Amino acid sequence: MFPDRRQFLALTGASLTMASLPAGPASAATSSRQFSVYLGRKQVGNSSVRLSRSGSRVDAEIEVSLHLNILGLIKFDYHLTNRESWRDGVLQEMRSTTNNNGSVEYANATRTGRGLEIEGSDYQGVISGSPATTSYFTTDFLERRTWINTQNGKVFTPSIGRVGAANFATTEGSTPCTRYAIRGGVNSDLYYDSNFEWMGSSFSVAGRTARIAMSGRGGSLNRIWRG
Repeated sequence: MFPDRRQFLALTGASLTMASLPAGPASAATSSRQFSVYLGRKQVGNSSVRLSRSGSRVDAEIEVSLHLNILGLIKFDYHLTNRESWRDGVLQEMRSTTNNNGSVEYANATRTGRGLEIEGSDYQGVISGSPATTSYFTTDFLERRTWINTQNGKVFTPSIGRVGAANFATTEGSTPCTRYAIRGGVNSDLYYDSNFEWMGSSFSVAGRTARIAMSGRGGSLNRIWRG
């Protein structure tokens, strides 16, 4: 998850909106992917996703770091650390903390007999079912009605549309992908390649573009997720 639109609007004076698989045995118990974050053509940060599987359990480790410095006058720092534990595709636990330019935000979740208990800086409560998170690393999440914002714990129900084929710029060049539009709660376009691997996201920015784009593919996240 990334800093929300309002944070960048205040800092930059412009509107910035920053988010069935192939089966087969996992070739390794762990896979990682690296991403670069851009505002226009300028790289302003990095992100990573690491998935590890043990039996039916998958642990996800997500890091996001952004640093914006415009002529030394406007500075913005952001760092998110998120740990998620899933079993059979169902979220069991999440521990996420964010330094949002000096403001601390968090999203914790624990599955109990009551459901998924969420304690976040913007939401506290219990929800049922199997929600997705704004970690985006699997297309499975696109089929889920309820999502949790990993920055602040807010629960929302986005509209999700399959836009169609699109080329998305990564370190591998122009990568053929399928583009999905996520609206409501978060506003982001997500890109997945022909193997349903997450390649990144794009965002409209009042005439500019913000993107998170794959910079190091690593192993298949899907094979770890699917087992």
